[in-house]
This record gives sequence, C-alpha cells and structure tokens, in this order.
Amino acid sequence: MMVPGVSLLLALVDHVLVDDVTPADSCLSVATQCSLDPSCNTSFHTLKQCAASNAAGSMQRAASNDCMAAAFTLQSHQLFRCKCKRGMKKEKNCLQIFWTIHQSHDPGYNEFDTSPYEYSVSAPLWDLDFGRLASLVSEGTKVQPPASVNHCLDAAKACNVNENCRQFRTDYAKSCLKPTSRYGCNRHKCRKSLRRFFDHMPEEYKYPVLFCPCEDSRCAERRRQTIVPVCSFEEPEKQNCLRLQDLCKEDTICRSRLVDFQTNCQPSKKSTSSCFRENYNACLQSYTGLIGTILTPNYMSNSSSDVSIWCTCDHSGNRLDDCENLLSLFTSNDCLGNSINWYSSSTVFRTSDNEYPAVTSTQQLSFSFSVDGPNSNASPLVKLGTNMDCDHVGKPKASPGKSMSKEIIDCNASSGTTSQSRSPATTRVLSSFYIFIVIVEIAI
Repeated sequence: MMVPGVSLLLALVDHVLVDDVTPADSCLSVATQCSLDPSCNTSFHTLKQCAASNAAGSMQRAASNDCMAAAFTLQSHQLFRCKCKRGMKKEKNCLQIFWTIHQSHDPGYNEFDTSPYEYSVSAPLWDLDFGRLASLVSEGTKVQPPASVNHCLDAAKACNVNENCRQFRTDYAKSCLKPTSRYGCNRHKCRKSLRRFFDHMPEEYKYPVLFCPCEDSRCAERRRQTIVPVCSFEEPEKQNCLRLQDLCKEDTICRSRLVDFQTNCQPSKKSTSSCFRENYNACLQSYTGLIGTILTPNYMSNSSSDVSIWCTCDHSGNRLDDCENLLSLFTSNDCLGNSINWYSSSTVFRTSDNEYPAVTSTQQLSFSFSVDGPNSNASPLVKLGTNMDCDHVGKPKASPGKSMSKEIIDCNASSGTTSQSRSPATTRVLSSFYIFIVIVEIAI
C-alpha cells in the first residue's frame, strides 16, 4: 500500500537531484518570494506593464508616474538587488525579471550602470600545475623538455584530463565542425555549445585554453582556433558593428552579456589597473560570457594577441563615432588587454626548469579542428597526438594520422585506476539509489 507514496517521493528526490538548484538570491527566487506578498506582487506587475509600454514607445505621463511609484515601493525589496548567473537554468527568464525592474520606470535609464550577472570576487584557483594534473590520471615516463613551450597545447591536454572539460569541448567541436548543409555549419547550435562550455567549465580549465601566452605563430594559431572561428566567429562578409549591436539588443542573453562586458571591462585612465571597476577577473568573466553570442570576440591573427569582433565601421554615416566606440572596446581597451596579460603572466603558466609534467599517452589527446571546405561532409575529428593505440597494459596506441570520430579513447577508463572521476550524472543516480533503499526500509 505504501508503494505509490514511495514512488512519488522518489520522483521528487530525483527532480531535486537532477535539476539545477536556483540560487536563493537570483531574480527567479526573489520574484517567487515577491509573488507571495500582495503589495510587492502588485507593484511588480505594474512594472511589467511599464516595461511593455517602454518597449512599444507608448509610455504616457500618467502611466509614467504610476511606474515611478511602483519602482519606489520596490526599492527596499531584494528585487532591486537580485542578479542572475551565466548558464543558469531559465537564465532568460531571470534576465527578463532583472530588466523589468531596472528599465520599466525610466525610459532614459543607462543600462551600462550595472550588470545583471553576479561574478566571483575571490581569486580563482589559477595556480594549476599541469604536472600535478597529469599525475591524477596515471604515472608515466617523463619526457624531455621541448625546445619551446606551447602553453596552449598544455592547456588542451589539461582539459582532456578532466572528464567534464573534455566532454564539453568535444560537444562544441562537433557542433561547430559538422556541416549541416551546403551553406556550412549550424552557427546557432555552434554558438550555443560554446556558451555551455564557457558558462559551465571552471576558470582553471577554460581560461588556459583561451588566454594562454604564446611565443610563436603555431601556439597563437591554436589559441585562435579554440572557438572554431570558421563557424562561430567569421562570416563571408563583415557587417556593420552597429547592426550587430542592434541584433544583439534584440536577444535578452546577448544584450545582457554585452552590458556585463561594458560594465566590467570599462576602461579608465584614472585607474592604475586601467579598469574602472578594478577587477581583472570580472572583466575576463564578462569577455568569455560574450563568446557564443552575435558579438563573439576572438583573436584576429596568429601573429599577435589582438582581439576584436567580426564587423566593420564602414557605412556608419553620422554614427561613425558610436561604431568606433563599440569596436574600440575590443581593439584598444587597456582594461581588457591588461586583464588578459595579467592572467597570461600568472603562476599557472610558470614551470620549473627542473620539473616537467609526466605526460602519458592519455594526456597527449588534443583536438585537431579541420574542415575540408564549405561543402565538405567530413565529421569533426579528434586526433591523438601520439603514435600509439591501446596496448596490453592499457596505454593508447595509434598509427600516425589515425583519427577518431565521436569518441575519445581513454584506456584508463577500464583499467581499474582510481583516477577516474565520477560524472555528476553518476553521482546523482547513486544518490537516488541510496535514498530509495532508505525509503524502502522505512516503508517495510
């Protein structure tokens, strides 16, 4: 008789374990609390109507007064201080609540005064040692130090050691490289996959592959190819930057990411850091947040570390200054440049002269992005940077030039090593199973 009750409770537990937990201070959670308060709920619905009127350009003076009164009523409420998190569940809904509160009552509101996103204040774990990372997987024969260090290659190896990083990176590689028609890749799907990677991966994995310092063109080209620019960045012709900005503002997520970038990477000549907010990490978070949007930035060549967006200021008419100001936020922004240089010179890229990572064949997995042409039917390839295939002791072996599609071989996966990390999905399944056992015992 208790089975239906047990099943219902188990389903609820699975829902809690599998679904993302909304942060208590996010606009979604705060709006839910507001809906339980009649006064707050009434004022919030008034602001929703105000936001719709502002968007339609039909705000009347009397209605404007009502909007100001509703906004004044909510000033002491958490809604005025709520934020959203990049990549969170229902991110778009959260952002819509934020903009309802901050723009509905004031048509002249400067949206660049505050960012809708939260960012980490504490210093991230950037003292990542690639040698220590490699040892987490398996011990191997030490290799001789290379003539020149390729930090971007090392970063790719470190990503491949981590199960989640490898999976997210493989996902966006497939999305960005697989031709969907004679017109090329699915740009929308590619950019969405890129956002998932940069939104969900910890900074100690995503920053090194994007901001790795380079001393030669080979390293710099790998860095430039990180986001698969042939699909996510480049287009046959460059559009006007202001046109791209207008398209971005029509999309809630892109608009919010742009505001976040303009807020946290705002340059200042009066600041010793060249950043108005004095926060390099916040600027880097905001920059990576733009990747996967209409205004995706990237390195422009393999001969420098200059970044930009794929657009031009030609045919800007009397808005040339506005266009150049937007473009300069990427091409000549001292705050952004100093933030990237600050990270590139951090301890994550410093190695001892006497210690070199114990690189095994598992760590030598690296991505090789290639597309034969716009009409190619080739699938994305993930190539082994080694000359081995799996042997009798569980080490990968492959013939020169051998490639694998859709799957990355990890010989340690079945070797019994304790270095294999459990995926979040596996952890949730096990947790649900344990809770199920407890429930059954109580029921019995």
